[in-house]
Amino acid sequence: MESKVFIESGFKRIFGSTGFDEDFIREIFDQSYIQHVDGKTLELEEFIKHIKVLKERTKSIKVDFKTLIEEGDTVFSNHVVTATMKDHTKTIIHVIAEFRVRNGKMYYCDELTSLIDGNPNNSNLGSAH
Repeated sequence: MESKVFIESGFKRIFGSTGFDEDFIREIFDQSYIQHVDGKTLELEEFIKHIKVLKERTKSIKVDFKTLIEEGDTVFSNHVVTATMKDHTKTIIHVIAEFRVRNGKMYYCDELTSLIDGNPNNSNLGSAH
């Protein structure tokens, strides 16, 4: 499977449902996973907590990939995340990210997020844990 298809399908499964599936996250993310996001660094366990917090704070999350470019084990993404919060307000965040995939698992991410619209208190959705 192409790495960009792997990333897109993984995001759809993680964010396309309201449930939190830790087993699936562990299945597609390497134990050595590192994510740099907005000046913070998350290792796998913190990343799993991050996804759990997102699921607790939101009713739904939609990821709209504008651009996915693959070169070797690296995928660059330009995407927009629209989160419907539990209070029914919307938060829209623009994300630029570099992902790396090896042996069918994501092992690295470096991303910047920018709040486009919504409550400024939700501007940390990219790194909340």
